[in-house]
Amino acid sequence: MSETRWTHPWADFELEPDDGSVPIAVVPPAPTDPEALRGMFAQHPTGIAAICAELDGVPHGMVATSFSVGASFDPPLVLFSAQNASNTWPRLAAAPRIGVSVLAGSNAAAVRRLASRQGDRFAGIDIARSRDGAVFVAGARLWLECRLVSQQPLGDHTLVVLQVVGASSLESAPPLVYHDGQVVEHGG
Repeated sequence: MSETRWTHPWADFELEPDDGSVPIAVVPPAPTDPEALRGMFAQHPTGIAAICAELDGVPHGMVATSFSVGASFDPPLVLFSAQNASNTWPRLAAAPRIGVSVLAGSNAAAVRRLASRQGDRFAGIDIARSRDGAVFVAGARLWLECRLVSQQPLGDHTLVVLQVVGASSLESAPPLVYHDGQVVEHGG
């Protein structure tokens, strides 16, 4: 992955209006280069989730930094986006249950392994699986057993909505976040 840094100029304000109204923000256009956009979006800290399932006795998994909880509370829904070019997501989408592990500081090494496009993504990673095939990463802050609700193509990604059917949390584990292009343990 490229280490492109976003260097787009900061927005500015027009001169304060004489009539006391709110000043107008002059916001530069968004970058059109995908790497510059990736760098810009990396400035927003996000949690890191491992999305995993077992199919035909083999675990499959991917990492999502776009994972979001609380899309709905009744029913409990979460969402993330998968790259359209992903070879892993179509396999996971076919699973009856999908495990979401919201990763903790102790899982930092697992991120690179699970994001790898070569070799055994689970080598050296302690995992567990539910009876229905959802796969979880040991030591994660949150385990969510989910079923696929919907997929919606959006640009070069697919928006995926999952319904939570089982859950467990380890609140004492410090969160792992993706920020400014780095995987960082958050002090909590």
